[in-house]
Amino acid sequence: MTNNAAVIWCIIPCRKGAVTHHMAKTKQITAWAESTPGVIGRIGRAFADAKINITAFTAYGTGGESPIRMQVSSPVKAKKILQDLGYRTTEEEVLRLTVSDKPGVLGEIGKRLGDAHVNADYAYATVAKGAKKVDVVIGVSDLVGATKALRGL
Repeated sequence: MTNNAAVIWCIIPCRKGAVTHHMAKTKQITAWAESTPGVIGRIGRAFADAKINITAFTAYGTGGESPIRMQVSSPVKAKKILQDLGYRTTEEEVLRLTVSDKPGVLGEIGKRLGDAHVNADYAYATVAKGAKKVDVVIGVSDLVGATKALRGL
């Protein structure tokens, strides 16, 4: 979790009992780049040289300028490096939730956002094999509404 996160602790009542989870509003840096070989390596190497840790990451080609979305240990420094490399950058506030890796949790998140009329513009997550928790990152149409909808989940 990055230092710029506003932390909120919640309890998620899942089908198999309540589990504590972590929900934070956090800054995400997006580099907009052509989807070509070596782009991710170039950015990763520049961040490594600057001692910037990437704590969350997703990239996908959209046929032209495509988003490389990252949460990093130093957003201001990362943004400058990306601009120096020639990439257009944007910053977004997203939700980062740590939830149990159990069936139904993602469905409950989606239902609550839908019930609050909050669109999930995109989301990404993964879980290490054998892990009990997963971090889910959600870019939403209404950050305040999403935070309210997911509080006490």
